[in-house]
Amino acid sequence: MAIPASNGKTVLVTGIGGYIAGVLGHLLLTKGYSLRGTTRKATSVEPLLKGAYGPYADRVKIFEVLNMTVDGAFDEAAKGVDGIFHMASPVDFSITTYDESVTIAKRGNEVLLAGALKAGPQLTSVVVTSSVAAILDPKEDPEYSYTEVDWALGALAQAEKDKEAGVPTPSERLYAASKTAADQTMWKFRESHKPPFALTTNNPSLVIGPPANLVSHPSKLNESVVLLFSILSGTAKSIPPKNGSGSFVDVRDVAYEHLWAYENSSKADGQRYIACEGFGPSQAIADILRYAYKGTAIAEKIFVGVPGEGYLGFDKETGDVGDVKYLPGTVRVNGSKAEREMGFKYITFKQSVLDTVKVFESLL
Repeated sequence: MAIPASNGKTVLVTGIGGYIAGVLGHLLLTKGYSLRGTTRKATSVEPLLKGAYGPYADRVKIFEVLNMTVDGAFDEAAKGVDGIFHMASPVDFSITTYDESVTIAKRGNEVLLAGALKAGPQLTSVVVTSSVAAILDPKEDPEYSYTEVDWALGALAQAEKDKEAGVPTPSERLYAASKTAADQTMWKFRESHKPPFALTTNNPSLVIGPPANLVSHPSKLNESVVLLFSILSGTAKSIPPKNGSGSFVDVRDVAYEHLWAYENSSKADGQRYIACEGFGPSQAIADILRYAYKGTAIAEKIFVGVPGEGYLGFDKETGDVGDVKYLPGTVRVNGSKAEREMGFKYITFKQSVLDTVKVFESLL
């Protein structure tokens, strides 16, 4: 494959060693962008630089940012860039305190945006990676369809109340609170500073799909794809519970949505975009893989569970899985705004699962 010439634009991706960031960075390089990336330790991204980013080495520069909550943390990396993708944010469900989670998430956005104001007049867009966790809050309607107008305000209120009471907040609720607070911080910044660049958030559901670089050991897999590997390898001795709403999106679609928001900054300014193809339950993963590897030793190891349970799209006669859909009576996440406005079709759950595990076969 021919290496594209530079398009003359330089963009910054914070947290470049992350799963989504790594895929986005590769997409940007294939489009001719020069790439700056931040990471806490430069050595942590060496496999990426020698692997997927290797052919583009002359257009990649890495900056170490040890603490993203310190004033000026991103200033050097952001200076002179044309676009910023802010993806650096810890996903650590062992954190149980407000200050470790919510305060840090808010502060990280504040520091990044302050750096963006100093980046120069050439900066046209800042795209911030959030999460569907900032959107989901329990509803009385059992078939409620969440969209970009929704906020997880209940999670934030609970975290603030728990802080006052001196008690820990459940990890998933605390994560939702941190994402909600960080998003609100960004929109308040836009309202008060009226920056000369566009601001957009992307709110992905559970992300799966092929990583930019194959890891050397299963223990190094990103948290969101560990579940797939556990089912494929047979280490899962039961069907894992669904993650949150059970909604999913392919990492390649998330990367595309980020790039589109930057390249169409006038349309994306002030917008939230949910990144979600639809439903992706664990039972469907097992069913898809068992059929795909039928007749092999891999299929024999996959926990059976109850084929077809919990979703629509399972063919009882063949054992194959078609288009996975939510069951009636379950809440859902609606990612159609991005698909409609950005002019693309989401990669299906089945295709995403198969593409992901194909990469992992060498780890078995």
